[in-house]
Amino acid sequence: MTEDARARRRWARRAGGATLGALCWLLVSASCKWAPSSQAGEGISLSTDAERRLPPPVSETAEPLGTFESPFVRIADLVKPAVVNVSTRRMFAHPPVGGRDRLRDFFPEDGTIEVPSTASGFVFDERGYVLTNNHVVQEAEEIRVSFIDGREFVAEVVGVDPSTDVAVIRVRGEGPFPVVRIGDSDRIQVGDWAIAVGNPLGFLEGSVTVGVVSAKGRSDLDIAGGTPVYQNFIQTDASINFGNSGGPLVNIRGEVIGVNTAVNPTGQGIGFAIPINFARKIAEELIATGKVLRAYIGIYPQELTPDIIEGRRLRATEGILVGQVIPNSPAEKGGLTRGDVIHSFDGIPIRGVSDFRMLVAESRVGKKVTVDFTRDGERKKATVVLVERPDVVTAGEERAEPETWLGLQVVDPAEEPEVVRTLGLVGHPGVLVYSVEPGSAAWRGGIRVGDLIQEIGEKTIRNLEDYEGARDEVRSPDRPIVFLVFREGFTQYVAVRP
Repeated sequence: MTEDARARRRWARRAGGATLGALCWLLVSASCKWAPSSQAGEGISLSTDAERRLPPPVSETAEPLGTFESPFVRIADLVKPAVVNVSTRRMFAHPPVGGRDRLRDFFPEDGTIEVPSTASGFVFDERGYVLTNNHVVQEAEEIRVSFIDGREFVAEVVGVDPSTDVAVIRVRGEGPFPVVRIGDSDRIQVGDWAIAVGNPLGFLEGSVTVGVVSAKGRSDLDIAGGTPVYQNFIQTDASINFGNSGGPLVNIRGEVIGVNTAVNPTGQGIGFAIPINFARKIAEELIATGKVLRAYIGIYPQELTPDIIEGRRLRATEGILVGQVIPNSPAEKGGLTRGDVIHSFDGIPIRGVSDFRMLVAESRVGKKVTVDFTRDGERKKATVVLVERPDVVTAGEERAEPETWLGLQVVDPAEEPEVVRTLGLVGHPGVLVYSVEPGSAAWRGGIRVGDLIQEIGEKTIRNLEDYEGARDEVRSPDRPIVFLVFREGFTQYVAVRP
């Protein structure tokens, strides 16, 4: 390569480096928002063409802030006027307080103290009817409601339904009262917007929180303060706190889709609301008659667990198991018996206990329904005429799912006459669970002292001899063992996997 060629290459490299350096400087200066040529410092200038190529200042291209207004502003303005703070006063009878005089000074002589509480509700009828939760107003001696505009009124209970935790109260005052718009909870989908409005903690009036519908049809929840028998909750991650109970859960159109009811205090973003279609139907009955009329079939339903299916060699894998049939009930009159597996009710397939309870409860009293079930591997049908559900709910209908055991001791009930009388076991055959070893299979499964074992497998247990014989036969089982236990006046099947 000649000397001239080498010189040209050196100049080319220098020119390219200078160009690249200038470009990088421009990029850096632009990112640092340095001034253009007219405002640049000494020795720095940009050509008119380059200046024209730069983007205009941000302030000249930004949209007005009003264009980005949250859609939830409109929803809050629409809903909050109809949301009320529900304040209640209860009287609590405290047991006699002994000991130091200083401690007794905290309580009045008659032992009663006033317990105030606050929650939420919303006006759904222009006549002043307010929808809220039963646990908000139960046993209240005085109820007051206040609107966000400052108006305050006394309210009275129209009707309550503890089985669903729904209550209706009525404002005693002259309207007009603002009302919410009611939506259709049957049309909601997981992922839809969900906005909770209420008075969390009792004093943060008119709070609005936003989330989504996390799930539908939640049931089998154990709720502090009173667990509803009938559950079909909407789950949401819109923040629901204590004091939000009874307030509305609304959709993106500002329509009520649920009644905020429960919160999981150990988990964030887990709240539950009663679907408005369900709550509104109950509210209308409470306004019309003061109570909710529900149908009743008279069985204790149990979940059909894999262990019970295997232990009883059941061919059925879907439906619910009849743990007990109440004497003289529609179920008994229709021919159902303990051990039957119900697959459908009035032609509707049964997915579980909660599903079955809802179907029965929402049926018309006096209706004749067909129950499809399996007994001893054979498919059968029964015709049942539903009656009105008793005011006092049988304990068996609200009990937990079947339990298992191992590591327990039993005795002859005759050896514990006082225990037998106390537990209401007089005249019932079986053996009494005397102790359960902590940490054993029985303990982990929930078997407790006081249970009366009446069957093991297909063997009837009348006494200790029957129990010991059945126990010896299943010491090394190849499948779960199914027991029939008597507890609190009801029988139920319990599957045991050793």
